[in-house]
Amino acid sequence: MTIKRLATLTLSVVLLTACGNSSSDGDKKSSSSSSEESNEKVIALNDIQTSPKAALKKAQSVYSGQNLKGISYEQYNGEWVYKIEQQKSNEESEVIVSDKGKALINKETEKENSVDSKEEFKYSDAINFKDAIKKGQKEVGGDDIKEWSLSKDEGKLVYDIDLKKGNTKYEVSVDAKNGKLLNSEKDN
Repeated sequence: MTIKRLATLTLSVVLLTACGNSSSDGDKKSSSSSSEESNEKVIALNDIQTSPKAALKKAQSVYSGQNLKGISYEQYNGEWVYKIEQQKSNEESEVIVSDKGKALINKETEKENSVDSKEEFKYSDAINFKDAIKKGQKEVGGDDIKEWSLSKDEGKLVYDIDLKKGNTKYEVSVDAKNGKLLNSEKDN
């Protein structure tokens, strides 16, 4: 009788271990393949449907009275979106707006002990995002956009743009005030 119990217990442990291992391996594969897929997504400049200004207007209607801290254009759950970061005294928010139809996808706000007003800027202080991207495309010879963002970097308003040409990825930084190229490098 104890042999039957021991055999049953051993078989249960083996089955549970096998099930646990296959689930975790499957999870690892699916998460890495989905991140690889999102890393390979690109968009042409002319295919961007919503302007950053329109996305920002949507975000400011969700959390009014906040100042812009950063805006980026990227993939989110397989969809092209704007992520808009805003802040006001002791509060930060992130609003995600779909490029297609300006639909609100997500919104979050949280209390902060302090916010740095030096990170804030007005979108109107920057050159047009298309001009910044074209500057980067001209520099590296690539047309495919992986993502771009606008924020302050050490007090300077900067567009950071990730482009792709063939299988080569590039990171380009453009001064958002005057359109001058600040940096360009291959991303290995």
